[in-house]
Amino acid sequence: MGAVQDCLHNAHVAPEEIAGLSADATTCTLMPLDAAGQELGRALLWMDVRAAAQARRIFTTGDPALRYCLAGANAEWMPPKLLWLKENEPERYAATAFLLEFTDWIAWRLTGRLMLNLNTVTQRWFYHTPSGGWPLDFFAAIGLAGLADKFPADILPLGAVVGELSADAARALGLRPGIPVAAGGGDAFVGLLGVMGSSNVLSALAAEEMHFPGVFGSFPDAIIPGLNLVEGGQASTGSLLSWFKRNFGADAEAAAIARNISVYRLLDEEAAQVPPGAAGLIVLDYFQGNRTPHTDSAARGAIWGLSLQSGRAQIFRALMEGIAYGMEDILQTFRGHGFVVERIIASGGATHSPLFMQIYADVVGQPLSITREPEASLLGSAIVAAVGAGLYPDLQTAARQMVSIERAYIPDAHRHDEYAFFVRQYQDTYQQLRELMRRMNERSSKK
Repeated sequence: MGAVQDCLHNAHVAPEEIAGLSADATTCTLMPLDAAGQELGRALLWMDVRAAAQARRIFTTGDPALRYCLAGANAEWMPPKLLWLKENEPERYAATAFLLEFTDWIAWRLTGRLMLNLNTVTQRWFYHTPSGGWPLDFFAAIGLAGLADKFPADILPLGAVVGELSADAARALGLRPGIPVAAGGGDAFVGLLGVMGSSNVLSALAAEEMHFPGVFGSFPDAIIPGLNLVEGGQASTGSLLSWFKRNFGADAEAAAIARNISVYRLLDEEAAQVPPGAAGLIVLDYFQGNRTPHTDSAARGAIWGLSLQSGRAQIFRALMEGIAYGMEDILQTFRGHGFVVERIIASGGATHSPLFMQIYADVVGQPLSITREPEASLLGSAIVAAVGAGLYPDLQTAARQMVSIERAYIPDAHRHDEYAFFVRQYQDTYQQLRELMRRMNERSSKK
């Protein structure tokens, strides 16, 4: 509530100028509600992977519904989380009358209407429009018979009007009551609208539905009707740089304050003095597991190649390079199945780092374009809201009018060739450590 009022104040925008609202949020942050619409305990967060065992059991069924995730079991998604809830908190599961995504819970609080957004239920809840919607046989086969009874009946596409902003919500937000609230979706995927025309989600739109190991999807109609969303993803990206700063950057933070610059700028300056390859360091960015191409909740991060000469600059650069290697690993999976990404547009906080963006471009060997508005998810929600408010006829038109490219990072051919060696070491690292990580994860889960 305070954030909305702060935005209006800082942007010098009067409440009367707001034509519509929409919200995006992380996918698979689940909100169980009782029959009166009250929250039943805390949400099940997207990054919670406690349902890894349930995910593995679900994956072994080989059900056709698993077309969305052929490489392995993903504990982040809705069915494993709900199966965990049923098995470990049966009273809360039984008391759940309505199950909402966090995005749709926001819409519920804004309008008083219970609904689900098509964007998220297609990507994370196994809804499949060509097959008629909910995979009821799949739910029954994995021990969740009757689950769909807990879902609101209405499923709305991006930009559809959920309802009007209620008087209570308007009062709390400092806005006019009655303005349209449009159905939103997952942050990274709404963000795709903001780059048309963080974790990292590598998203693309394809004309044909496709399914192959190493990617999520494709998800029909998840964003644009008639197009299929193809997804690759890394669970830990910018969070790794934040982890390093928080745990090992106290001296850097003090030095940055003394120079009146951000600590990330100082760390970038130091890392820029280190040659590609970070003096032989390899970072595996799986601190919260791997989404794609391995879909391994038991995977964990690793840093190897350390020596007594390894310092802050080398490790910080190695973290950035490891994240970029993860992106190239996903892109190679795409290419290996005939899906060629011809253009890459980046968004989010990482785009503020010229060094990080150049590393990305050099590793993948393709130009990286940066949008004028780097916060693509925010811009994407604005695009959705503009369509809901009737300012544009559809999402494509709104995106073409509201998105612009500001600059591009061009890869250096020599550095790209040099990075190819390190990408292979990154890929081999997971293969060498996979069994060790699985054993450690099993031991930890028993405590």
